[in-house]
Parts: sequence; C-alpha cells; structure tokens
Amino acid sequence: MFSLLPSGRGPSDPLAHALVGRILPSVDELLFNDGDLRLALEAQARRMLEAIEAESEASLKQVDVEVWAAALAYHFAVECPELHAQNVWREPVKDMQIDVSGDRGRYFSDQHSALARNFPGYRVVVHVPFEGDMGVFSLRPSSRTFNPPRAQATDGDLILHIEYARDSEPDIDGQVNAFLGMVENWLGFARADIDSFNGSLETQARQAIDARRQRIEDRDANLARSSIPERRRGESDTKTYIPDALVRRPAPSLPQTRADDKPPTLEPVLEESVFEHILSIIRMQARQMEQSPSTYKGMGEENRRQTIVATLNTHYEGRAAAEAFNFEGKTDILIRFEGRNLFICECKFWTGEKGFSETIDQLFRYTGWHDTKLAIVMFIREKGLSAILKKAAAALEGHSQFSSRRDAATETELRAAMRWPGDEERLADLNVFLVHTPEN
Repeated sequence: MFSLLPSGRGPSDPLAHALVGRILPSVDELLFNDGDLRLALEAQARRMLEAIEAESEASLKQVDVEVWAAALAYHFAVECPELHAQNVWREPVKDMQIDVSGDRGRYFSDQHSALARNFPGYRVVVHVPFEGDMGVFSLRPSSRTFNPPRAQATDGDLILHIEYARDSEPDIDGQVNAFLGMVENWLGFARADIDSFNGSLETQARQAIDARRQRIEDRDANLARSSIPERRRGESDTKTYIPDALVRRPAPSLPQTRADDKPPTLEPVLEESVFEHILSIIRMQARQMEQSPSTYKGMGEENRRQTIVATLNTHYEGRAAAEAFNFEGKTDILIRFEGRNLFICECKFWTGEKGFSETIDQLFRYTGWHDTKLAIVMFIREKGLSAILKKAAAALEGHSQFSSRRDAATETELRAAMRWPGDEERLADLNVFLVHTPEN
C-alpha cells in the first residue's frame, strides 16, 4: 500500500517528560513532525495526473470520462487515520530500570548516580488500533499546535510506552486518554487538509482527461487535413483491426485500499456490435455446413473448428497483421488482446445433455472473470434436431450458472445470460449454435 510516509525521519525530541508515569522519549517519537502534509498531497495529485498522461490514446478516446475520473479520485484519495479507541489494549507489564534523575520529587545525594539512572520500575506498552494511511502520522498539517504527541506509528497500531517507578501508582488510563485526545486533535487538523484534497481529485482528473483529449483531437484534426492514408506496418486495408473494435472501461472492481500507487486499469472489452458481427459470421459458416453436409461428413472437431477460424480471419486481424482468431489446446477459438481473452468459443460434437453441460463447464474453466463474450458450436450428427434442441434448452436452463434466457437470432440457436462462478452479480453473454450435419 502506498503511504504518505516520507523517506527520511527527523530526530526525536531529547526532552524527557518529568512525570511519575511518563511517555518514554527514547522509544516514542514526535508524531506529525517529519514533513509537510501539503507537499505530500500535492505529490499524490501529480501521480494521478501522470497516470492520466501515461494511458494509451486508444483508451483515452473511448473511456467513459465521468466513470474513470471517479475511479481515479477514489484510487488516489488519501485515507485519514481513524483511531479505534474502544479497542485499545496493553501488553503484559515488564520490569525495567528507568531513569528518574529528572524527577524533582526524589532526593539523591548524586542526581547522576547509577541508582538515579537505573531505578527499579515498570514499562507498560499500550496499543491503539487505527485504520488509514500510517504516513499521515508523520506529516505536519497546515493547522497545528506546538505540542505534538509522542508514540510509535506502525502499520495498524499507534504504540505508546509508559514507564514508572515501582514505588508509584500512575493513572495509566488517564495518561492514555490524554494521549488519545491529543492525537484526535491533530488528526482533526490533518483531516481538514485531506478532505479538501480528496474532494478536489475528481474535478482535477476530469479536467486533465478533457485537456489531454482536446490536445489529441486538435492534433488529429490537423493530421486529417493530409491526403496520405494512415496504416500500421504490414496492416491490410480491408480487414477490421481488433484493437480498434475494443471499448475500454475502468476495471469493474476498484481497489480495496486507496492510494496504493497503481492507477485503475482500463479493461479491454469487445464492442457489443463486434460480438454480434462475430456471431453472424459463425452463423453464416454454420448455415454453409448445414447446406453441404457431405463436405463435412468426414471432418473431426479440429478441422471443422479451423474452417470457422479461417472464415473469421477473413474479416478481422490482430496485432501486426497476425490472425485475430486462433485456437489453443483442443477446443478454443478465441480473440486475445493484451494477454486477455475477449471472446471464447467451444466447438464440440453433440453427445447428449450431459456432454453439453460439461462443455459449458469446460468453457468457464478456460475463461476468466473479465471474459464475458462466449459461444458454443455443437455439431449434431444425429437426426431428430427438434428433440435435440429441446434437450439442449433444458440442459442450458438446468445448468448451475444459468441466469436467464435471451432472444436468439435463429431457431437453431440458444442465447442466455450466465452467472459467473463465485460471483452471482457478474453475467456473461453465451450464444449456442446447434449445427445440424447428419451423417445418414
């Protein structure tokens, strides 16, 4: 997790508190004293702006500005610590030798004697749990007093050390409550700065996105006046380039912790119209197979699948003129972009309802949470297509991931919204083609 904690820490205040029970200056450090909170917040805002400038132009042109600005504001916001005073706890007391030479209530013939500096005593270690950015405890807010509290700030706990002589009975609870009051007062100063900063982030993000978009639009408008066509090296002038068919949206799951120094990812998503076009190409190829069953009679799954892949690649291409569609293992037809599968299709021979359900299971094993455009092509060699359609529909609706039926394009297709395994709210769009090529 990114922290506002500066890289260097200042020296501890050498002045000891002359109390019967005292906060230990040699262990505890001055809080809110090692850097300027304002400067740390300005650096955090620059990180957000750098993330916007670093995003690809393709993403920037297509992203939903309002959604992305809100995501960035959430991600780069600073979480001011919140003390959990009700959960304060202490470690078992420890025997210690403590320095009481500064205690004016005690008489020693030699104030610097070994006894005065190593008097029998106890140490109590108190833990104050908190949530939020630990770095805030080291930074000076714009408003402050001249008496910051002392403690050790660790990840999740403020640790307060109290020492006292064996012959005294200090008010431990009173000292802890006084410490909590001081810390809350200083956190109030810091919170005012942080709330103002967090409240401005979304506007800053939106303005930065709009400004960069405008620069790109102005540049593209100038280039558009040129009569020379633009094309990537090795790119065809007749096919759709897959990256141009993508829409980017902010990652659907925002980070659980804020300000962890990573900008929210813009997820590549296959454009809905492109998905429908891909399905139409498979539909056209399936119809051709049904019209010439003898041509495909001797073909196995792999050869039939390769026929579909070849047809799809007459319409689309991938990066650097490579084929956009390919297959891996024994069954996949997929579009992969930036390491993600954006479209996955399974091709199988129909072997019954159980085999169909297992194909759906296999499809979800191959896909990830981000993959929501799915298809299955079932090659049917048996006669009695109507009965098989009913069995397939029943198996689909009976599947554990089934959510609801959707309108299919033809009578020999099934369309459904499928729940993602382990996430009931995440839905995938599944289209099933039942391709009838009887062998007799």
